[in-house]
Amino acid sequence: MRVVVSDAGPLICLGRLDLLRLLPALFAEVQVPDRVLVECTSRWQSPDAARITAAVAQGWLTACGPQQMIEGTLGRGERTAIARALSIGAGLLTDDQGARVHAELLQLVVVGTLGVLIRSKQAGLLQSVSPLIDELRAGGQRFSHAVVARALAAAGESPV
Repeated sequence: MRVVVSDAGPLICLGRLDLLRLLPALFAEVQVPDRVLVECTSRWQSPDAARITAAVAQGWLTACGPQQMIEGTLGRGERTAIARALSIGAGLLTDDQGARVHAELLQLVVVGTLGVLIRSKQAGLLQSVSPLIDELRAGGQRFSHAVVARALAAAGESPV
């Protein structure tokens, strides 16, 4: 996956961790539909929103203009990101379970925040993912125990 289209979830999580810099290290291009950027930056006073805005300005994220949306019951950002990924043959970054299932049915390769952290550790960009997962969970991000256990195993770390 050289090019990915991102939904809001991974951008917000990586923004909270101040790790948006991982994205251009892992992918040749990270496209973000306008609807997703609006969702990410609607809480303009939050540090993650400011970091996402800065990542666009630095060229780490590429804003892509108005997009088509797939039909369905997913949120507008998810539907727009999936439509964009389909239209350009890219992978999809999302943490939304419904979007993940839908995208995989459409044969898209899907990676979430934990997948980005695992790939970053495997690439030598991070030393450990466990404290980052703990920080996200402490901030309210919901990951099931099974998902965290699989992520830690993939990263070669033991559950605490």
